[in-house]
Amino acid sequence: MLKVLIVDDEALVRVGIQSCIQWEKYDMEFVGQAEDGMQALSLIDTTKPDIVLTDILMPNMTGLELIEHLSVHYPHIKTIVLSCHNEMDAVKRAMKLGAEDYILKLSMKPDSLLELLLKVKGQVENERLQKEVKITFESSLRANKQVIKNNLYKKLIGGSITPAEFEKESAIMQVPLGFGQMLVIYGQIDDYYYAPTRSRLKDSHLLSVSFLNILKEGVAENAKGSFAELSEGEYLILLDASGHTALSDTQLTGLLQKINASLKRYLNITVTFSVGGRAAGLRDVPGLYSKAKYTAEYRFYHGNESIFFARKMPDFIDKEVIFDMEEEKLLIEYIGANDDEGVRAVIDRFFNSLLSGSKYHPLRIKTAVLNVLYIFKKVFKPYEDSLFPVQDDANSKWTETILEAETLMDIRKTVDEYVAGMMRSMLIIKGQGTRTEIAGIKRYVFENIDKNITLDDAAKFSNMSRSYFSYIFKKAIGESFTNFVNRTKMEKARELILKQNLKVYEAAEKVGIKDEAYFSKLFKKFIGVNPGKIKHRE
Repeated sequence: MLKVLIVDDEALVRVGIQSCIQWEKYDMEFVGQAEDGMQALSLIDTTKPDIVLTDILMPNMTGLELIEHLSVHYPHIKTIVLSCHNEMDAVKRAMKLGAEDYILKLSMKPDSLLELLLKVKGQVENERLQKEVKITFESSLRANKQVIKNNLYKKLIGGSITPAEFEKESAIMQVPLGFGQMLVIYGQIDDYYYAPTRSRLKDSHLLSVSFLNILKEGVAENAKGSFAELSEGEYLILLDASGHTALSDTQLTGLLQKINASLKRYLNITVTFSVGGRAAGLRDVPGLYSKAKYTAEYRFYHGNESIFFARKMPDFIDKEVIFDMEEEKLLIEYIGANDDEGVRAVIDRFFNSLLSGSKYHPLRIKTAVLNVLYIFKKVFKPYEDSLFPVQDDANSKWTETILEAETLMDIRKTVDEYVAGMMRSMLIIKGQGTRTEIAGIKRYVFENIDKNITLDDAAKFSNMSRSYFSYIFKKAIGESFTNFVNRTKMEKARELILKQNLKVYEAAEKVGIKDEAYFSKLFKKFIGVNPGKIKHRE
C-alpha cells in the first residue's frame, strides 16, 4: 500500500483532497497533512510517504524548496505540484527539480486527481519491481560466482586443472585471485552436522553463505582474501601475503579468533582453522592445503575452535595403540564381578595414557577404543539371549559414533555411556535387576514405540507418583525415563530406515515424531549420524 502526504497552507484544500479519494480502495493510504515545507519534513521522517502532493507558495519553506530537498535526501519520493494559473513559471522550475507532474487546484476534479495519483503510483511500483529484480539478479550473480569459484578451487586442489588453466578460467568467469603470494588456510566448521540446527538456520547452504559473508567481512579490514567451500563444512582460505601485506602469526591468530567470536555471536557456530603456510603461487596451494587439513586433525586432542600452524605441529605417530594385556585381564575380571568402580578405573587409566603419551593419529586412537569396547562384547557373548532387543542392535551404533567423533573428549563421553549401559545390563543378567514395574514399563515402551509416552503416563501405568517413579527408574536403569524413551525410538527408527527402507519422515512418523528437524537432532544424538546419511555409512 502506497503512502500519500499532502502539503498546503490552505486547510480547505488539504481536507478536500483527503476526503475526495477512497484511498484504501486504490491500495493507497493517506498518512498526513502539513501546512508548509518545514512541517512536511518532520512528517516525512515519521510517516515515510511514497507520494507528496505539495503547494508551491507557502510560508517558512516553499514547495520548490521542499521538492529540491526531497530530490537530494529522499530521491525515491514522488512529488506532485498543486498550483494556480499564475504559477506556471514556478511549476516549470518544480518539474526541473524533480516533480513528476502538476494539477491546477482551481479546476481540480476528484477523477483527474485520482488519475494522476494512479499514474504516479504505477511509476513507484514499477521502480520497486525493477529494484527487486536488480537485487535478485545481483544476489544470484554473487551466488553463482561463489559456486564457480568453489568448483575452480576444487579442480585446482584435486589436480584436474593446472595453475595456468585456473588463472585462465577464473579470468573468463570474472573470479580472479587478484594477488600472487598467499597464506593457505584450511577452515572446518566444528560439529558440522549439528551446526544448522544449532544455528537455527536449519539449512546447510544458508549456513555456508552466512559463514562466508562473516569470513569476508572479518578479513576485509586486514587483508585481501579469496574463499571457497571445497566440501560440506570445509573451506579454503587464501590471504594476500605479498610484501608488507603479510600478517604475522600473532596478527593472524588474533584475526581468526575475532572471526570465531563473530561466528559464535551471529551463527552460534565455531570453526577450527589450520594455517598450511605461505604459497609463492598457485602451484603451491594444493600441497599446503593438504598439509593444513592434516594438521587440523589435532583438533581431536585440542578441541573445537582451535587454531594451528602446520610448521609448529609434529606429524602424528601412525602405528597401532596397544592396550596392556594386564589391564585387559583386569577389565574382564571387573566386568564379570559387577565391579563398576574397577571398570571405570581401568578406562580412566587408558584415556589418561592417550592424553599423556605421544600424539597418535586419531584413527589409531579410535581403533584402540573400539578394541577396548570389544572386550565388553566378548564378556557378554554368553548372555546375548538375556539382553533387551534394543541392546542387541547397538554395537554398530557405538562403532559409528566413535569413528565419526571429532574430538577425544567426544569419544570419552561415548565410552562412558557405553560402559554405563553394559554394566547396567550385567546387573540385570546377574539377577540384580530392576523391579517388575520398571521392566513392565520398558516393555510397554518397546510395544508402543509410535506413541509419545510421557513421564506422567509411565508413572500412572506403574501405579506410582511421578517423582517416585522418576527416582526409582533412574536409579535402576541409570538414565532418565525421557532419555530412555528417546534412545529406544531412535534405535527403532534406525532399524526402519535400514531394514525396511523407509524414508526419514516415514521412520519419524512410525516412532511418533512429526517434527522432522527435531527427529534428525535426536537421531544424531543417539545414533551418531544424520538419518539422511546413515545408509551411506552402513
